[in-house]
Amino acid sequence: MKRLALLLAVMIAPMLSCAEKQKIGTLQESDHVVVKHSEVCVAASEEDIAALFDRWNESVQTGEPRKVVANYAQKSLLLPTVSSKPRVTALEKEDYFHHFLENKPSGRIDSRTIELDCNSAIDEGLYTFTFSKTGASVKARYTFTYKWDGKQWLITSHHSSAMPAEEAPPEVPHHAVAQHSEECVAATEDEIAALFDRWNESLKSGNPHKVMVNYAPRSVLIPLSSTRPRLTLDDKEDYFHAFLKKRPVGSVISRTIVLNCNTAIDEGIYSFAFGNNGPEVKARYTFIYKWDGEQWLITSDHSSVLPAKE
Repeated sequence: MKRLALLLAVMIAPMLSCAEKQKIGTLQESDHVVVKHSEVCVAASEEDIAALFDRWNESVQTGEPRKVVANYAQKSLLLPTVSSKPRVTALEKEDYFHHFLENKPSGRIDSRTIELDCNSAIDEGLYTFTFSKTGASVKARYTFTYKWDGKQWLITSHHSSAMPAEEAPPEVPHHAVAQHSEECVAATEDEIAALFDRWNESLKSGNPHKVMVNYAPRSVLIPLSSTRPRLTLDDKEDYFHAFLKKRPVGSVISRTIVLNCNTAIDEGIYSFAFGNNGPEVKARYTFIYKWDGEQWLITSDHSSVLPAKE
């Protein structure tokens, strides 16, 4: 029980040491650079983004894995609820959905937060699946990130994780983004990976205030041990106040990084050690960063237990 409690406390803090880069596994993409440029940003509303889940859910109900995988971009990552294996290729995703669809699932959103950026969007919160073949109903947490490819919105990241029992999150106001042009900051994968170093140093300080400076004012934290997404900085700080007492030290095992216009996704598998002689635990993570005009800040942080089943 003590080890389980430690595991449940652990996973909300994603961090990475660049010194560990040579140890990072097969999900690491070759480094590439996004040079500073102007981009025309498609008009979008929260209703437009919310409808993308409906599109995905309808493809799930067809029972055909290929129709589900058609919702995903060519470069995308799936971190499934019940599998420890990140699904990178279309064939790997199709293999996962082949088994998932056997019990005839149908999903519904219980609560959500949507963030709109230039040609990218985040939809995250809580959802429930019912399985008509077995009659089972399962609640989980989710993070979808979408990218506009010039013709349609496609999933670039999908992180789904089991949900402990706790209260639901508060509602947040809806908004829309009109079509506009935006100056997109230059960035490299190394620069995005280095944000874990910044995060790690703030954790080592043991000061929740220093951890909070890594987060955007409007950001979502989905902890491993809580079904309640933390929306305010005060709520996040309260979480880290307890977490930092365990003196966590993290490193990335495998990762993929996706660069968009003033946003970036870093996700994969990491491990944490606690104190000088504490146990090491593994989990999945999704970090989404946004450029605020001066620095990169966390806009979404989703951590989940690494399932035993691959």
